Amino acid sequence: MNILPSPFKSPKGESEFMAVYDALMQQWPVSYETFDIPGHFGCTHGIASGPKEAPALVLLHGAHATATMWTANIANLSQDHRVYAVDMIGQPGKSIAVPCFTIRGQLFPWFNELLDTLKIEKASLVGQPYGGWFTLNYAFHVPDRVNKIVLLSPAACFLPLVRQHQLRGALILFFPSLLTIKSFKLWETHPDNINTAEKQVLFNQKVDLMYLGFKFFRIQGESNPDIFTDDQLRSLQAPMLLLVAQQEVIYNPEASLERARRLVPHLDVGLIPNSCHDMYYSQSRIVDGRILEFLKDNHSKII
Repeated sequence: MNILPSPFKSPKGESEFMAVYDALMQQWPVSYETFDIPGHFGCTHGIASGPKEAPALVLLHGAHATATMWTANIANLSQDHRVYAVDMIGQPGKSIAVPCFTIRGQLFPWFNELLDTLKIEKASLVGQPYGGWFTLNYAFHVPDRVNKIVLLSPAACFLPLVRQHQLRGALILFFPSLLTIKSFKLWETHPDNINTAEKQVLFNQKVDLMYLGFKFFRIQGESNPDIFTDDQLRSLQAPMLLLVAQQEVIYNPEASLERARRLVPHLDVGLIPNSCHDMYYSQSRIVDGRILEFLKDNHSKII
């Protein structure tokens, strides 16, 4: 495969982004291997942890978050699974898409090719929140490759995003400054979860990575997540665990769970206390426990 052009706007910007990415990876609490897999749609970067012969579990990150977002979860999730955390192609990170890559037309073939290369016939998927949208969408379109799915505060799958999210997102898009992005992330974060110096350091690193991605990375083919129809949700074959933060701000958490309960056939749900959109790491002990219980249970709950 030919060498792909860098998706970053400048070498300096790429260097700054990678420095923060690598700093976050220094906090990865378990042993890991990295991989860079070339394919028809680009080169996909990922991180693998856990026993090589264990069942496969693929983690799909939120928008502008990268695979580094899973540092708080990986120790628990990789005990009994071979966990693959990937930088989603087209998003800021170490994966590089071909110049003509499009989300709508090529995201599913990209993921099929990735699973083929990793020799994963059927995987369980965990996604948050852009990754959650992809996970659910993939389960609709390629059900034969999906075992179980876990959605962590997925973006706009069940309800529209609130007006404030849309306005804040537009502000970041047109004025991607450290100030606007930090304000956005503070709005998404439960205040009790950044009340120590250690938590603030991690929070600031996440903000820096998001800011540098917005400033220097050429995002390819990004599209707004769909709100899935009633018929789509009724057709879901894979068992699903849906976890939503009790203080979620991007949509009404209770209403989101209510619609899922009403329509999704094989569903387990949870409302996670003391958290907003930061749930996956600020309440990682509870979140990880629910995920592992769900993956172990051979009998899906119908709620």
